[in-house]
Amino acid sequence: SSYHPHAYSTYEELEKNHFLRYNANILSNKELYKNNIKNKISKVMSSFKTGLDESSREKVPNFIVEQSQKYDFDPLFLTALIITESSFYNQAESDQGAMGLMQIQPDTGVSLASETQVQWNGKHTLYNPSVNIALGTYYLSKLVSRYGDLDVALEAYNHGPTKLDSYQRNGYRPQGYSRRVLRLYYDLKSQTDA
Repeated sequence: SSYHPHAYSTYEELEKNHFLRYNANILSNKELYKNNIKNKISKVMSSFKTGLDESSREKVPNFIVEQSQKYDFDPLFLTALIITESSFYNQAESDQGAMGLMQIQPDTGVSLASETQVQWNGKHTLYNPSVNIALGTYYLSKLVSRYGDLDVALEAYNHGPTKLDSYQRNGYRPQGYSRRVLRLYYDLKSQTDA
């Protein structure tokens, strides 16, 4: 038989080539999806006073997408969590002293920074959006691992694990916060799917 330099010598090679092309297609769709999501997050953010300069504000959707991929969350879910926590206001500080976009307590921030090798320069580190989102997403991921349930993890994020554990020991399981975040998440999803 004559030799064809471009013919596949085995069925496996043919399959491998098809797989690589198929994967490249998936990856390019993934890039497209990432850009769409970033644009949607920017659009959502535009209706909030963030307290950030334009250059910092433009980076926030990237931080959200990066961290959501790292810890396997939907970027729109993190967006809903940030809206619930701070309405995207970067300088937000709660009565209890939680700070920044994802409303992290400074003492929690110190230990999360140490666990993730993030440089900690005092509590104002939490006003750095990339650090705040990285620590907040890592923390939520930790809580999901600990409780094995997203709803419970969200309540722990809001009330603090110690308080939540004490509630649960007394037969009480708060649900208001997780419902609020998830309702907002489904709203955001339905807006973007439309």
